[in-house]
Amino acid sequence: MNGTMKEALMYAIGDLRVVESPIPTYNQNEVLMRVKVCSVCPTDIRKYRTGNHGVLKLPMNLGHEFSGDIVEVGSLVPYLKPGMRVLGDGFVGYAQYATVPEEYMSLCLELPPAVTYEEATFAEPLADCVYCIERQANVKINDKIAIIGAGPMGLMKMMVAKRAGIKVMHVDVLEHRLGWARKFGADLAVKADEMEKVAKEWTDGKGLDAVILSAGVPDAVNKALIMVKNRGHVVLFGGFKHGSMSTIDPNLIHYKEAVLTGSYWVGVKPYQDQTYYLKSLELIAEKTVPVAQLITHRFPLDQIEEAFKVMESLEGLKVMVEIP
Repeated sequence: MNGTMKEALMYAIGDLRVVESPIPTYNQNEVLMRVKVCSVCPTDIRKYRTGNHGVLKLPMNLGHEFSGDIVEVGSLVPYLKPGMRVLGDGFVGYAQYATVPEEYMSLCLELPPAVTYEEATFAEPLADCVYCIERQANVKINDKIAIIGAGPMGLMKMMVAKRAGIKVMHVDVLEHRLGWARKFGADLAVKADEMEKVAKEWTDGKGLDAVILSAGVPDAVNKALIMVKNRGHVVLFGGFKHGSMSTIDPNLIHYKEAVLTGSYWVGVKPYQDQTYYLKSLELIAEKTVPVAQLITHRFPLDQIEEAFKVMESLEGLKVMVEIP
């Protein structure tokens, strides 16, 4: 397919531009998509402001939570056809057209009829939330957990946990975000400076079964280890700024036999797992996790910098970039 398109590229830290680019080519194991919408991920903001971890290949398209329609299909892709509504993946989404890279093709899934393009953009982050709760936190029905950070990712983890019969204490520093946590079913919603006291009272001094840091706050790691029970799990889900350091009391791990672990992106190798994407699409389709209610702002591609500012300000939850 020949021609040009609009896309948003990051040229340097803090330098994001909407430019005219050639419509991308694709190989026999890839597909070309017409992008409908791409949502703003907190990691987009971190890359934009700090460069994130490692060396970014600049200029870079930061979008990776997107959906749209198949336009053309590589000759060795038998399961997708032009016109299909699909989920995209890979750092190509802030553009009118995108080639789904070969390494992400197993995650290019047809959307169920009940899932809108906007809802589909939640499939990737929701898959990570399901993985975090189901595997890394190692919790079960009636367990009590704390989720630190009531942003869109924290709220989705809370919804997934509640669906599994787990009790959730949601923690944040912002009252309006605690209000969102209450709206979506948190058993408790408390300010960060009260969490240790409340956790102790809520568990009769036994400690929480798991504590999940949905926000990358280094000072919260040791507090999480204090709140967790013996042999409980502390999960670092939210990414930390490059160069962040955290001071912890190693005796909290030693004597409690606590597990301190991470939870990353199940769309990237070696963690890539289509199973969690399929689960998340199912949860979205059945409205068990009402992701559409998390959308607070929408911007056209030409206003992507405004979209980033809103996301960065924490005044909203999920911000959509609509591709004209």
